[in-house]
Amino acid sequence: MIALSNFMEEARSRVATVEGKAQPFGVRAASVFFGFTFIWAGVGLWLVPGLDMTPYVLLAKMGLSILMVTAGVGMTQIATEKPRKELHFDARNRQLLVLESLPRERMHVTQTINYEDIARVDITDRKLEVSGECGKTLVSLQLDGEHARLDAVAQLRSQAIFPM
Repeated sequence: MIALSNFMEEARSRVATVEGKAQPFGVRAASVFFGFTFIWAGVGLWLVPGLDMTPYVLLAKMGLSILMVTAGVGMTQIATEKPRKELHFDARNRQLLVLESLPRERMHVTQTINYEDIARVDITDRKLEVSGECGKTLVSLQLDGEHARLDAVAQLRSQAIFPM
């Protein structure tokens, strides 16, 4: 039974993995610190009383606070981890599976493509693109350099996508 389950597990072969580029710890820490600083400064701008509350002063406060809060939210988004995408060829079911996950979460299938729907696969050092019969791109995956391209080519050659 163990051999059978290992065989079934090997029926799916991983083609390419693209992880969201994680920033170094120092960059993430600085972006979180300055992001929250900007957010609090944008909110705190309204807590500081002004000398006179003319419409121009209120407009300037509103513009600055919107700018600071938006910049703060953008800076905190630098520190978030991006989803990871993988392509798997399922030889048993003759399907291409597109899986997506965040680093500490379970993977889930986002797209399923039958082998019969695949007409062309283009691979460069930066991108793997699967096209359908009418030339429409079915799935596009960013690759990370020549080694990822060579791995993807080796996995594609091992699959019998097109009937003989």
